[in-house]
Amino acid sequence: MKAPRNVPTVIQIGSRELIIWEDVDNKFIRACLAEFLAMHLFVLLCCGNAMVTLNLQNPNLMMVAASFGFGILTLAQIFGPLSGGHINSAVSLGLFAAGRTSLVKTVCYTLSQMLGSVFGALFLWSIFGNNWPAARAFGSNSWDEAVFNGGQVWFAEVLGTMLLMFNVLSTVDIPTEGAGPLGVFPIAMSVMVAHLFLLPIDGCSINPSRSFGPALVAQWAGIPGTYAHQQPVFWFGPMFGAVLAAVIYEYGSLKPENFAGAKDMDTAIFQANKRKIKPHKRLSTEQYDQSVGLHSDSVDSAALELSNPMISSPYEGSTGLRVQQVVLPLANPPPLPPSVQHHTTKSYEDFDEEDL
Repeated sequence: MKAPRNVPTVIQIGSRELIIWEDVDNKFIRACLAEFLAMHLFVLLCCGNAMVTLNLQNPNLMMVAASFGFGILTLAQIFGPLSGGHINSAVSLGLFAAGRTSLVKTVCYTLSQMLGSVFGALFLWSIFGNNWPAARAFGSNSWDEAVFNGGQVWFAEVLGTMLLMFNVLSTVDIPTEGAGPLGVFPIAMSVMVAHLFLLPIDGCSINPSRSFGPALVAQWAGIPGTYAHQQPVFWFGPMFGAVLAAVIYEYGSLKPENFAGAKDMDTAIFQANKRKIKPHKRLSTEQYDQSVGLHSDSVDSAALELSNPMISSPYEGSTGLRVQQVVLPLANPPPLPPSVQHHTTKSYEDFDEEDL
């Protein structure tokens, strides 16, 4: 689907461009479905891990933080080539503010993530029911209002999300130097570090979509708690932090000089330096000629003479008439020898963005 009338594709802000619209095609819909599935599994596995861990006799915050960090690492590796592996509506908004992704994709990703979060929490409800003794609200974020106020929690969420957003942008920009073969690992580690900081405060959101589903389902289940009326903090805090980090990074002095110019996470991280070369292009002319018993100079001269009939061949008969030499390719060339066939073999690094 093309951009509606009167909707600009991009808008110019100074020397920068913000992408508003992109074609909504099958690839776009597939990316939204990938974000839905990734968030569904993220809430199911990571929030479920928090429910199980906090029910242990001696719960360890490191176990919960590691589950969220390695959960992002695993899911981003699976769904990253399809959607970029945002799995966070604050990250999607930050990438839009940095000019890396479109507004329509940001909105559609956010809706897909919210729906996936709800389904993940519904699965937790079906597994643990209403009477699980620890983290009963399916891993919902909340804080003790006798200890913290909303402003303190909002500020903490802003800082945690800025850490994540800075890491995302630096990994996107210099994938062969900043992340290199580690890929999304630095981003996952920033999620874990943010959880170690924020878990004792509010359970750590830094992800509005992740907070939305468990809180909504816990309310449906009638589980008491403060998670419902505290929800706005877990939206505005991470959203503000992501945009602030993107503006500081993109328009401030934190952007590396050797910026690679990648637009989004899918092409910059998950498909960096992976280009597909068609099999017939990998076989050189000389190798093909040797395999079928022809010489490249004969093929070149035949092609030249066929394309220009005014060129005569060196052969002429007894009558003095010149006869053009025509060399035709074999109708059924013999199979390529094993020494040549390996040039057409595809490898893991052969995949390009448009082939996925």
